[in-house]
Amino acid sequence: VPPAQADFMQASQVPLAGRTDLSWHPAARVIRENQPGLTPARLAGFAAARGEIIVLVDDDNVLAPDFLSQVLAIAAEYPQLGAWSGNVILEFAADAVPPPAAWRSNLTERQVTQDAISADRHHHDSTPWGAGLCVRRAVADAYAAELAGNALRRQLDLQGQALLYGGDTDIAYVACAHGYTKGVFARLSVQHLIPARRCETAYLMRSMEGHAYSSVMHEFILSGTIASYLTSPTWRAKAWVKRLFLPRVDRIQATQHARGTARAVADIRRQQEHR
Repeated sequence: VPPAQADFMQASQVPLAGRTDLSWHPAARVIRENQPGLTPARLAGFAAARGEIIVLVDDDNVLAPDFLSQVLAIAAEYPQLGAWSGNVILEFAADAVPPPAAWRSNLTERQVTQDAISADRHHHDSTPWGAGLCVRRAVADAYAAELAGNALRRQLDLQGQALLYGGDTDIAYVACAHGYTKGVFARLSVQHLIPARRCETAYLMRSMEGHAYSSVMHEFILSGTIASYLTSPTWRAKAWVKRLFLPRVDRIQATQHARGTARAVADIRRQQEHR
């Protein structure tokens, strides 16, 4: 078993409640979700939470000291805001070799210099990301209901060793579909702790492919269609030629993006053939 997988297995076999002291907070609870995957864990958290605002924080996230107070201020200032987040600052481990800047978005790095709010799910700059994602209770409930009616949406996030993405943006899209807006804010900041293994080229290439795959699958799940240019031999040929002239860093990312896109299109076609 690879060391990373061995660490995962060992951690998953030891209940968190036995390793973490939450007695400092009178309302703190540890919820165990036996179904693997990030989406089931989020749904379990939504069901157990009692507040009107839910903040999603992973074990490798560190919120800025004023994060929660800023979240409450933003929620009061923008009552129609359904899902929002902010800056994600990468903090690399001492033994890590930071990847090229062009690849760091695959580690969820984000610099927000100007607030952005929109009800249009296609407006990228206002779409919040998972680290420090804030969700209103009504949106969390709507998201759970949407997943109950569309099982494919459960495939939009990390599952074991598979690098899949999109569950966080799906929550934001649900907010828009139910009359809320989504947004990002410069005053919110989260540190994302990055170990050395996540800086390795092989890992980042898998992440690039996974992001492209998930993006195509997400659009298909929401719209029921594949963008016509993605299936065009002419477009694919032009994209391949264009990649040849890119700098190495950009060429690797573009190549992995093309692989993820092609894999998603092939999987969608197989699903359609078996209907």
